[in-house]
Amino acid sequence: MWEVECEALPGLEELLEGEVRRVPGAGRGLRFDFAGPVAALLRLRIAQSVYLVVPVASARPTGLLGEQQLRRLEGAVALVRTLHRRDSIRSFRLGAAGYHSSTFRRLASELSRRTGLAFDPDDGDLLLRVRRSRDGWEALLRISPRPLSTRSWRVRNMAGALNATIAAAMVELTEPLESDRFANLGCGSATLLIERLLRAPAGQALGYDRDPAALEAARANIAAAGLEGHVQLVRADLERLPREAASVEALVADLPYGNLVGSHAANTRLYPAILREAARLAVRGARFAGTHATVEVEVRGVGALTVHAPPDTRIALGAAVVVCVPSPACTVVPDPPS
Repeated sequence: MWEVECEALPGLEELLEGEVRRVPGAGRGLRFDFAGPVAALLRLRIAQSVYLVVPVASARPTGLLGEQQLRRLEGAVALVRTLHRRDSIRSFRLGAAGYHSSTFRRLASELSRRTGLAFDPDDGDLLLRVRRSRDGWEALLRISPRPLSTRSWRVRNMAGALNATIAAAMVELTEPLESDRFANLGCGSATLLIERLLRAPAGQALGYDRDPAALEAARANIAAAGLEGHVQLVRADLERLPREAASVEALVADLPYGNLVGSHAANTRLYPAILREAARLAVRGARFAGTHATVEVEVRGVGALTVHAPPDTRIALGAAVVVCVPSPACTVVPDPPS
């Protein structure tokens, strides 16, 4: 059994807890004892990273050099190596305040001797964090060479592309059903579409964007994810989509922030227009999740869609907010400027 800690972007913790609960053998919260196969934790989609924890009941970090702790760390490294290709892990690095100290130099040397991995302080494949804990110290070994937010299917990137863990969280907010007709307004390089279909099948998956370069990138990523034939990509003006009214059960939109893509001035016109189109496409009871910049935008009288951020579904992510709309109403209520 291993003690495990899952890491999420600020604001996504509750959604990650819900995802963790679906893993057989996992406990509650983001830190728990886990007796199941660690490989199952690599499939968490909202987690930024997952770590195996080795506690050290010692007042000083030299406790990490005890035989029991070193054997536990050696076992953790061996386990993580079994989760990946044989030649994909050749080195490790330390993430710790004062890692140049004699204690951490000895720890690195001892781990290198026991595991056969080279110590590469800058670019090591495995990350071993060391930090103080309530009872002394603890070492945390990440179970993947790169953060879990790094997706293997992302073969084409675009400026402003959505972090995949945020996309996975947005998918959860739409409460995905296999019967859903799912529409992504402004699909870009297809992050939201891919995360939706990797979460569960959909009755129909539609991606709309007016940029041919974005749609080309989307096709490449969709193919890399093994989802060719499961997504319909359409080049279209997001304010006038070629789709009949009341024909979609779930919608998502990663609206431009006005930094890398678009402008704040343009967004004051674009946001209401896209929301009106989302309202037109939505059936009664449709779910909507979207990102938007926290700019003061007056959008009222949009029709069948209410956009709001109740306390249980508001997620603050720097300049962006993810909102979930569980049911339709008759007005759009903007978030107050922060």
